[in-house]
Amino acid sequence: PGGGAWPRPLGRGTSGASHHTGGSSAASQSSAEHRGLDVQSERQFLSAAANCSPSILVPEALLNHLLETEAMYLASDQIRVVTMQEILDCLCAYKVAKFIHAELPKRLAVRIRMIDKLIDWKKIPELAKVRSDMQRWFRSMRLVRRGPDVGIQGFLKTISTIKTEGKDVVAELTVGMLKLRALTSNDYSDEFLNRWMDDFFMIRVGSNMLVDQCMALASKEEGGMGKPTGIVDMECDATLVCEQAAEYAKMLCQVHTGHAPPYTIETYLDGRRGPQLGTHQTFSHIPAYIRYVMVELLKNAFKATVEHCASEEEIKAKPVNILVSSDNNHIAVRICDMGGGIPYHLNNRIWSYLYGRAAQPSTKRNSGEPATALSGYGVGLPLSRLHARYLGGSLHLSSYPGYGTDVSLHLPIIQSQQIDVFSRRCRVV
Repeated sequence: PGGGAWPRPLGRGTSGASHHTGGSSAASQSSAEHRGLDVQSERQFLSAAANCSPSILVPEALLNHLLETEAMYLASDQIRVVTMQEILDCLCAYKVAKFIHAELPKRLAVRIRMIDKLIDWKKIPELAKVRSDMQRWFRSMRLVRRGPDVGIQGFLKTISTIKTEGKDVVAELTVGMLKLRALTSNDYSDEFLNRWMDDFFMIRVGSNMLVDQCMALASKEEGGMGKPTGIVDMECDATLVCEQAAEYAKMLCQVHTGHAPPYTIETYLDGRRGPQLGTHQTFSHIPAYIRYVMVELLKNAFKATVEHCASEEEIKAKPVNILVSSDNNHIAVRICDMGGGIPYHLNNRIWSYLYGRAAQPSTKRNSGEPATALSGYGVGLPLSRLHARYLGGSLHLSSYPGYGTDVSLHLPIIQSQQIDVFSRRCRVV
């Protein structure tokens, strides 16, 4: 059958090796000799492979087995938590690509291992699919080449494909974990499942941010976006970001419910009295991630308002109010709706992945409204909180049953002078 070239482990002198087709008698003998080895022996084999030639021709089946073994080995290696500050510390696509090439396989391996540790995960089709996809992405990352001789075009295509194919992971994993929870042979508490999903998705958020930064920094000729500061906008306008998010959420609400409440936006600046009409403060931040959080929060506000009102006139009389406030170091956004609020006895569920639309019985879910861009799978709040935490901020919710809900997002501002220093440093290197 087809064969493959085993790449040297990252950090051992090469960044990978290409995949070859065709086998050889030596490869077949290697397969026979190493089939069934324990993990320690296979690690020794991988080490020997790394210390001889840039690649070793092995049969396809053995290659897959070795990749599975390496994934298990890397899963035991502690991954580094990459902060937003570290992402800003280098604005060079080649350096970010090098870091991703070493880190992303680890992050995939850790999540593969997380699934492996779940009892009866093989009985859940969604979990089996997520694991299979991540193993395939791990293989792609270990076989893709990157370096002075080949550039980073192929590498950029690989990580972009992985991110695109991973868009369904949230839905698949949420449904899968709910099915796992329902199995009578398991005894997973809500606390365990929510903590497990927080950890899994936090790794995903960090990985996606690294990929986004690399794609944004790379030149257009290489398949990137050619942005000098990457995903950071040095003149980010939070009021404009909120307006864009509100327009999008309002459009979704109109399309999927036939109605949409109005909204208002007010901007307040430290040291100035009253709302600032036509005056917005700009600062350095990542608008795409702020926009993501705001869209999720505003979808909830618009949808709740429509569902709580009995007529079009009542909907128009209950606008969603957005307040943007900032000083030189922080920004805060508050969203207030009059959508009836959340009963107090359900407050402990608002940050859970287990009580959204995906948690509805399958018969009700299949016969009722399908998951849409507006309703989703009911995990927007916990995912938004993860994004806020990753950006160094926080997300808070206060409910007033019978009236409405207030949600506030607080984020630190990235100092523009830091971006300038990092950019100059990267050009010198």
